[in-house]
Amino acid sequence: MMSHNNQFSWRLNTRLRITIFLLSIFLLLTYQIFTVDNDDLDKPEQWWSNTSNSLESIDTDITNFTELTDVTDTTDTNDITDTINNNYIGKIVEINNDITETGKAVDTGDLNNTQSTNKIDFLDVINKVSYLPKIQSDPINFFETPEEKALRESRRESVKQGFLHAWNGYVNYAWGSDELLPITNSSSNNFNGWGATMVDALDTMWIMDLKDEFKSATNYIANVDFTWSKNDISIFETTIRYLGGLLSAYELSGDEMLLQKAKDLGEAMIPAFNSPTGIPYNTWNLTKGLTANGYQPYSSMGILSQAGTLLLEYTKLAQLTGISSYFDKVQLVTDVLDKAKKSIPGFYPLFVSQTSGQFINDDINFGGMGDSFYEYLIKEYIYIGGAIDQYRRMYEESIDSMSKYLIKKGQVKVYPDLLFLGSYSHGSFVARMEHLACFVPGMLAIGSKTLDRPKDLELAIELAETCFWAYNSTTTGIGPETFSFFVKGEPIDKNKLKLLTTQWNNKLLPYGVYQMNGNYLLRPETIESLFILYRVTGDKSYQEKGWEIWQAIETWCKTQTAYSGLRNVAGPNIVQNDNMESFFFAETLKYLYLLFSEPDVISLDNYVFNTESHPFLRMLPNYN
Repeated sequence: MMSHNNQFSWRLNTRLRITIFLLSIFLLLTYQIFTVDNDDLDKPEQWWSNTSNSLESIDTDITNFTELTDVTDTTDTNDITDTINNNYIGKIVEINNDITETGKAVDTGDLNNTQSTNKIDFLDVINKVSYLPKIQSDPINFFETPEEKALRESRRESVKQGFLHAWNGYVNYAWGSDELLPITNSSSNNFNGWGATMVDALDTMWIMDLKDEFKSATNYIANVDFTWSKNDISIFETTIRYLGGLLSAYELSGDEMLLQKAKDLGEAMIPAFNSPTGIPYNTWNLTKGLTANGYQPYSSMGILSQAGTLLLEYTKLAQLTGISSYFDKVQLVTDVLDKAKKSIPGFYPLFVSQTSGQFINDDINFGGMGDSFYEYLIKEYIYIGGAIDQYRRMYEESIDSMSKYLIKKGQVKVYPDLLFLGSYSHGSFVARMEHLACFVPGMLAIGSKTLDRPKDLELAIELAETCFWAYNSTTTGIGPETFSFFVKGEPIDKNKLKLLTTQWNNKLLPYGVYQMNGNYLLRPETIESLFILYRVTGDKSYQEKGWEIWQAIETWCKTQTAYSGLRNVAGPNIVQNDNMESFFFAETLKYLYLLFSEPDVISLDNYVFNTESHPFLRMLPNYN
C-alpha cells in the first residue's frame, strides 16, 4: 500500500510532467506561427478553414475517370492511368533548345511578380478597361466583285440550309433531349437532359436570322430548371455549353429570361468551387450540393482545361449581373495555377491537385485536356480590354515555350517545311498532333494582332496549312482525330517506309504520318482557325478551304435526318457513328456561316468567342 508522502510526491511529479508537456506544446505552436513559410501565407482562405482534407496527401483516385474528362477530349485514359499509377512526377528543363527530364521542378510560380497573389477587385477591372489594337484586317482587304459576293452568299445559304436540316431532325426526333442520334433517329442525354443542342444552337440561330426557331427553343428553355441534376454533371461542359450559350443568346437577343436562367445555373455551380484551393471539382451534383451535408466529389485531381476554362463565362456573368463574386471565383483559380510550380515558364501540366494547388505530373498538351486553358488566357485579356496584365504575361510565356519546344518540321516530301504541333509526356517530345490542337492557329492570330507579335501570325498561317493538309490528305477530305508524324531528321525503317508509301499513295494515311485515329466527331477547330485567319488577313483562300471542308461534310456526314460523325475518315468503307454533338450547331456550322458572311457580322473587334463558339461582347472603357 502506498504511503501518504509517496502519494503526494507522485501527484507532484505528475503535475510537473503535465506542465512541462503543455509548455512544450505552447512553445512548438509559437515557433510554427512565427516561422511559417511565406508561401503558406499566400494560400487562399479556404486552405486555412478546411480541415477535412490533408494537405500532405494528393488524392490520385481515378475511379470513374472517364466521367471526369471532357467528353470532347480523346486522350487515351490508359495513358493517364499509367501516369498516375506509376506516380510519375518527372520534371522538364531546357537543354540545348530542347526539353528533357530531371528530378526537380523549378518554382516559376512567383516569377518575381507578386501581383497575382493580391486580390483583384472587379470594379477596378472595369475601370481599367482600355481599347486594344484592332484584330480584323482593314475593310479594303475584304473588297469583292458582284460575282464574288454572289458566290459567297450562295455558300453561306448552303451552310444555313445545312443547319436547318440538322435542326429539323433534332426537333422531330430528339426535342428536349441533349443530342440527336441521326441514324437511329433516337436521342441521348449526356448533359443532364436540359436540352444541350437547343441551348448551344441559340446564338447560331439568332445570327442566321432564324427567329422562329429561336423563339420555339426559348419557349422550351423557359421551363427548364437549371438548378438541379439527377447525376454528377461536368462543371466544364455545363459552363461552356449551357452557361456560355445562355449568356451569348441574352446579349444578342435581349431576352431577360435567358439572363435569369444563366444566373440560376451559374449560382447553382458555385459550391463546386469550394475545394481547399478554390480550383473547382471536375464534376458536381447540383441537388446534393445544396441538400446533402458534407457532400464532396470523390476525386481531388483537377484537369487543366476544365479548371481554367471558366473565366469568360463567369466574368461575363459578373458583368451582366453586377455580382462580383462570380469573377472572384475564377480569378482565384487563375492565381493558384499561376503560382503553382512549373518546370518551364508557360508550361502548365495537365493535372493539378485541388487540395494543394500544385501540379501532379508534367504532361504538356495544347490539345485535349490543355487546349482551352491557353485559349482563355488571351481571350480573357481581350475581353477585359487588357485590364489585368497577368493574362498577357501568362499567355506570352506559354506561346514562347510552345514555339520553342513543341513545334517540329515533319517528313512530307511535297511539303518539306510543313510544321506540326506535338506534345510532351513522360520526359520526351511526343510527335502526335490532335484535331483539337487546330484551334491554335486562330488563337495565335488574334494574339498576334492584340499584342503586336507578328511572328505568331506567321506561325499561325503555317500551322493552319498543316491542319488543312490533314483534311486534304484523306479519302474523305476530312481530318482525323489524331495522327502521329515523322519528325524531320528521324530515321525511318526501309521496310516500314515501303508499306507506308502504299498507304500514303492511296490516301489511307496522310504523307509523313505513320499512325492515326480516324474518328471525326464533327469537330470545328480547323474551320475556326480558317475563319479567324480570313478575318485577320482578308485572304479569300481561307474561304475556299472552308468550302472544301463543308462539301466533304455534306458528302460523308449527312444523313436523312441530320449529320453524323465518322468512325473513319479514310479507307474503302466509310462508316458513320450515329452521333451529332451539340457543338456541331454551336461551333462548326456557326464558324462556316461567319466565314461566308460580311466581316462586320460578329466582328472580332467587338466580340470574343468562348471555347464553344458563343460570342460575348467585349468590355469597353467607361462601361456602366
